Amino acid sequence: MKRISDSYVTTLDPMSVNDMQMLDIVKKTVKKSNLYTTKKHRVVVRGRRPIAKKEVHNIYTGKTRTLSYDYCGNVVGGLANASRYDVYVYKV
Repeated sequence: MKRISDSYVTTLDPMSVNDMQMLDIVKKTVKKSNLYTTKKHRVVVRGRRPIAKKEVHNIYTGKTRTLSYDYCGNVVGGLANASRYDVYVYKV
């Protein structure tokens, strides 16, 4: 699959023990590399494929809607509501 972002690393399954170990390894590797380099990086985990739609109240219009994603493209309900994680490593 073609990705737009050059920072994309991988897609992980939150129910897989191996995938969560892989995420931990990526985080630890970036943390260690930040200690020894001047160019800092950060790991960002984004939720994808929502498990269930959630009700969201708009404070400006006063209406409540059932949504999967917010206006920024993040899963409503956070990582707990995501069936897949996309992992990105960004330059700070």
